Amino acid sequence: MRKIYEYLSIEEKKEAVRRLKQDLIKLEQEISKNKSSFSSFICEVLYSTRDKWKLEIEELEREIRNKM
Repeated sequence: MRKIYEYLSIEEKKEAVRRLKQDLIKLEQEISKNKSSFSSFICEVLYSTRDKWKLEIEELEREIRNKM
């Protein structure tokens, strides 16, 4: 995903952060609500996705701060 964000303006990056945060909340709710329904493999995939999104949010926020 990093390559995609290189071409975005600051405003577009802010929008991407906002949307990622919204999706992260939904993902965390889904994990907590249905964790027992998922296989351990699926849980690991979901946790990995969550961690990648958190890292991406942090990196985008850092880029935004550095450009302002």
